[in-house]
Amino acid sequence: MAKAGVMIVEDEAITALEIRNVIESADYEVLSVVYSGEDAIKEALTLKPDLILMDIILKGEIDGIDAARKIKEFMDIPVLYITALESVEPNRLKNTKGAGFLVKPISEGELMSNIEIAIHNYKNNKKELKNTKSESLSDVQVFLQSMIPQLSSNLSIDKRGAFLGIFHKKFEKFMKPRFLKETGRYDKGVFDKLPETGKLQVYLNWIITFFQNLGFEVDVFDQRDEWIVTFRDCTWCERNYENIFCCLICQAILKQTLNWTGIDGDIESLSDASINKPLCRYKIALNHD
Repeated sequence: MAKAGVMIVEDEAITALEIRNVIESADYEVLSVVYSGEDAIKEALTLKPDLILMDIILKGEIDGIDAARKIKEFMDIPVLYITALESVEPNRLKNTKGAGFLVKPISEGELMSNIEIAIHNYKNNKKELKNTKSESLSDVQVFLQSMIPQLSSNLSIDKRGAFLGIFHKKFEKFMKPRFLKETGRYDKGVFDKLPETGKLQVYLNWIITFFQNLGFEVDVFDQRDEWIVTFRDCTWCERNYENIFCCLICQAILKQTLNWTGIDGDIESLSDASINKPLCRYKIALNHD
């Protein structure tokens, strides 16, 4: 079993080192130690830790509570606050749904017991959330499956473009509001202020969850400015290997949803749909001036 990954946000180097030593001695993995709220946001989107230890008072323009709030706008990660303050405005903490609040100095036992409880509760909540998301996406599955009979028919080449055009319109009407809400694009431009790589990470998290809840196995490989997305165990075409329309639908979904983000990037299919099914690979690359 892989070690749980923890990110430490603490602007006092000695304190950060002490916390790191305690955590690693308890067989957890410290993914990163950062010293500002701004860096915490960037690292969280990239590393996706199992837990964030967040000092509230940080150097820089934003404190730990604001950093946690921004992180949680895009990712569901438990945040365990640590601070030298004995009191913090309760409403600010409630809004970030913190996993706990520890006042310095903190004993090793107190720190580790709170970490264990926070990760345990998060995993249990995540299971419940996954089931809820799966149920909420059942209507999406019904929508997509309703298209399969048409996909299974042998449409002539001249009708394929028209069919995909109809699919684009229906998918946009049905899914775009949900997509914009779940990726945070509606939230006062926070999404638009992220760097392109940050936006793309939010997008990848969404698209992975979307296809996983539809029964796909999804892997993403980071190759600097390029990301390879692999779909395996496609349930749509397991009995219909001769028809490539299911693959065209996946490709259409990827390109359409990426366009909704406003990211300046391209998606390229790396698989021959007539040969590689049910394994499909796509390359997502950012455009640079």
